Amino acid sequence: MGVLAALVGYNTFKKEKKLKEGGIKTTALVVDFSDEEMSDGPTVKVPVFEFYDNLNNKFRVKGVSNSICKIGETTVIYYNPVNPKTEYYFPNKDFLVKYLFSCVGLFMLIAGLVCLYKDFIKFNSGSI
Repeated sequence: MGVLAALVGYNTFKKEKKLKEGGIKTTALVVDFSDEEMSDGPTVKVPVFEFYDNLNNKFRVKGVSNSICKIGETTVIYYNPVNPKTEYYFPNKDFLVKYLFSCVGLFMLIAGLVCLYKDFIKFNSGSI
């Protein structure tokens, strides 16, 4: 599980880095909030952002549930010009996932390796 969580965090970081380096930077405006139902039942408010690409096409995209913002607030967005509706990154709003998964994953991986090492030492010492 630790490896899986660390991989999810790393893939998120890699995707965001790719968008930051190769995407187009612009400003997005919070225009609404959407009530999204979670898999376990409760609903969370997710901000809806609006931005324009360099051809002046308007796009509306959803942020993440941990984004703290108000209607009318602006933030930086990086988007892929080929697919701006699905490939975007808010550097000031989407911070929790990559750090949370990476830290929890690394912690679980290290804890698992320590337990495995202790069992290996016990097994080789003949105390089992």
